[in-house]
Amino acid sequence: MVDDQGLNGADEEIQGAPPAESRQEIRERRLNETVTVNRYIYLQAQQLEHMLLEAPDLQALLEILLVSMPRHFSFRVAELWLYDPENVLAELIVGGQRYGHSLQLHQDAFVMQELYDLELDIVLLTATDTRMFEVLKSEQGIDYALLLPLTDSGRMIGSLHLGLQDDTLIVGEQEEQLISHLATMISACFKSAVSRQQVSRLTMLDPLTQISNLRGFEKDITREIARARRADKALTILIMEIDEFDELYEHYGERSGQFVVKKVAERITSDLRATDMMARLSRSKFALLIPGSGEMLGQEIAERMRDDIEGFAVDDGRGAVLQVTVSIGMVTWEPQQYPAVDMPHLARQMESVASRALALSQAKGGNRVTLSRLSTLIV
Repeated sequence: MVDDQGLNGADEEIQGAPPAESRQEIRERRLNETVTVNRYIYLQAQQLEHMLLEAPDLQALLEILLVSMPRHFSFRVAELWLYDPENVLAELIVGGQRYGHSLQLHQDAFVMQELYDLELDIVLLTATDTRMFEVLKSEQGIDYALLLPLTDSGRMIGSLHLGLQDDTLIVGEQEEQLISHLATMISACFKSAVSRQQVSRLTMLDPLTQISNLRGFEKDITREIARARRADKALTILIMEIDEFDELYEHYGERSGQFVVKKVAERITSDLRATDMMARLSRSKFALLIPGSGEMLGQEIAERMRDDIEGFAVDDGRGAVLQVTVSIGMVTWEPQQYPAVDMPHLARQMESVASRALALSQAKGGNRVTLSRLSTLIV
């Protein structure tokens, strides 16, 4: 009886199992399977994926997510929330303030998790959803919001919000899977960009002053020129050097010389706007990038810095007070007046023109600002 029951049980299991398929049958079935996806969303997602993979650094990735992506998909606006409990991203992201409310760093992941259900899947919010009062608050006329959770090994690292004015975005099951794939891709690219930025930051910082070094400045100026070109706004560069630094160095020694360099850098950076960037190019030479600044504003800033350093008494901590001055050379690029195509060439030219202006300031006795202009362009 036991044997009969065993045989009957085996028969039932065999009858309930799906029929085995040959390799040829599996191949034919897969060839015949079709999936219907909104062609517009598919092509746009494909292009965006290429853009994400080609982003060279964290700044470029943020530009894609907050500027290029909304235009690419015809969204009204994009907003990115990032989890930053230890202020790591706050230190890595250069010029993040330019995005305003569109880029937010949160120290509590719960704020982002509340936007989603138990499962961290994409969400399409309508105007009646209470979560609409939490996202895209700085924008008017947003009736729909597409929320993409950004995760790393199941842990939430961010949330991307895309605002729409109407319901033209049709999201079915297949489109949802495609957008979820994009969210996964964005998460992976973001994680990789942060890791690269952390390594890069170590090689682009001046160890004495903790501002950018020459390598970092060359990267910053290329990026800011490209950004100024897209925004059609002026960019000013100041190149400055501590006057008679060699004599100070020989008289007071290396320790005092480095102390002066550090204090001058601290004094100047303390007055900078969030979008301005400063770098140490050599022993006593600095560069300053001032986005959105024309000649008049650039000259005002340069004169204010020169005057501030002239009146700044550097206490070396051992009873000696050192008085120093700086010479400054400046140049401004106006995209409308000087349209440029070769961005690296323009960067080199601006550095060269500002350096010549600095040399003129020094030749006239120092402690002054000299303005030089780009010649009729060139690139």
